[in-house]
Amino acid sequence: MLQILFSFLLLSSLFSEQKISSHTIDTQNETLDYTVTVETGEISYTSYTKEGENRPITFAFNGGPGSSSVWLHLGCFGPRRILMPEEGQSSIPPYQLIDNSETILDLTDLVFIDPMGTGFSKASSKEDEKNFYSIKNDVESVGKFIRDYLTKNQRWNSPKYIAGESYGAMRAAGLADYLHNEFGIYLNGLIMISAAIDYQTFIFDNDNPVPYFIFLPSYATTAWYHGKYRPDATVEEVAQEARDFVYQTYAPSLLCRKCFDAQSINETLSKITALPLEIVQKNYGRIDDDQFFFGLFAKEKKMVGRFDSRIIGFSDNIFQDPSDIAIYGIFAGAFHDYLHKELGFQDSYTLVSFDINRKWDYWDYNRWGYPNLMGGLRRALVTNPNMKVFFGCGYFDLATPFAATEYCLDHLDVPNACIQTEYYEGGHMYYTNPKARIKFKQDLIRFYEENR
Repeated sequence: MLQILFSFLLLSSLFSEQKISSHTIDTQNETLDYTVTVETGEISYTSYTKEGENRPITFAFNGGPGSSSVWLHLGCFGPRRILMPEEGQSSIPPYQLIDNSETILDLTDLVFIDPMGTGFSKASSKEDEKNFYSIKNDVESVGKFIRDYLTKNQRWNSPKYIAGESYGAMRAAGLADYLHNEFGIYLNGLIMISAAIDYQTFIFDNDNPVPYFIFLPSYATTAWYHGKYRPDATVEEVAQEARDFVYQTYAPSLLCRKCFDAQSINETLSKITALPLEIVQKNYGRIDDDQFFFGLFAKEKKMVGRFDSRIIGFSDNIFQDPSDIAIYGIFAGAFHDYLHKELGFQDSYTLVSFDINRKWDYWDYNRWGYPNLMGGLRRALVTNPNMKVFFGCGYFDLATPFAATEYCLDHLDVPNACIQTEYYEGGHMYYTNPKARIKFKQDLIRFYEENR
């Protein structure tokens, strides 16, 4: 027995590592002195804390499943930020880190969580990985981490927030329900960035008409951005015109195929999407995301980005998202340099693990149905009516289009007073656009100040 206990303690000491360091940055408004803690384990994290009484604490993560929290960490929320391509950063090294004037560390302490298989998070054994790779297990493992962090750091009485991007919004919805019911942890607010909560809204299938009309407003705003549709209008006007067509004409026709006025609808679809009429007709008035990615600039043999449709790249009918290529190497190189040189953490960090998607045993939509945690969000808001929710949407996001969030909120059936929705001229990670990042910070100032 003693030998088993010694072996467990030895494994834990080898498995877990912690680095603590102190730093200072100058923002536009103040000088921030803060402490950084990086700790490995089954759930690894990087925290940023500063002195102050009853400071809020925000647990943040990205999505995937299989993504680390690096994107929110060094792209938006943290005190240090990667210079973006729109600010002149080249896609090849050297990369530049700068003090982040839009950090939210002045509003809240930050804990960036890397779920199992991402960042530095590793299971004690291959067998143990099975305890993490499902929606239920993912929510429970992150929820237990949050409980343990609050206990270890004596933060149970702090105002508490969760910020999730993409699938991370689904995780956040599940956590709001789980933390309240399991541990009595009441959240002050949720921050949902480019939310993926009901997967039926953006998974294309012949038996699922919803994404075909949900994506159309984002096709329209993309065509507008590239000067192919209504260049005389604003992006807001284009989005609203597309919404009107969707809900007054297009969606009803998809739900009743015999009511489909093919000629009229196809002509309007061609106009709004800027796709050739023959492409629309060939697909019977149903334009999926691949057809739009490759169709908008088909003559030029280019494609628009999925994560950010403002970005175009060369295509040979092979899907390689140009908006992903534009930033992935920058984040990988700059984040490792930051870890090694500024935080003193000498290890390799997994930004994205595509293998994790394959390990989620029921991540098969056609076989098992669409993941959907709208019920969890609804229960959380009913049981904790003082919790507020912020939704941020990018006009040029073709991964989780803004109309998907609108559709989910329209069916949420909770008082609108607890919901704040904002729109940005950017893609899935709209904060990579400097203008959008500045607006996002201002919107979050209001959100935190109103919900303490």
